[in-house]
Amino acid sequence: MPDTGEEEKGYLKTDTEDLKFVSDYTGLDFNRCLEIDCYTFKLLLRDAFIYKMRQTESGRGYLEDCYLLTQTKPDKKRLRQMFKGCDSK
Repeated sequence: MPDTGEEEKGYLKTDTEDLKFVSDYTGLDFNRCLEIDCYTFKLLLRDAFIYKMRQTESGRGYLEDCYLLTQTKPDKKRLRQMFKGCDSK
């Protein structure tokens, strides 16, 4: 689940939430999900999260923000478009 910056209340915490998420996404029952190797499980969990977030406009915005935060090089073409006509002294 996304980190919203808010602290989760203890009585709302679940121990099998990731398992349920992967199960719903793949259609596999809990036992089959538990048989998956940890790398594949994490990949499916990531894909399930992205799939769910893509369903809403705010979710797509969140994914876009996450993508932008991973970028380490400036998009020079986009910067030139944004600052076209600005005087650089």
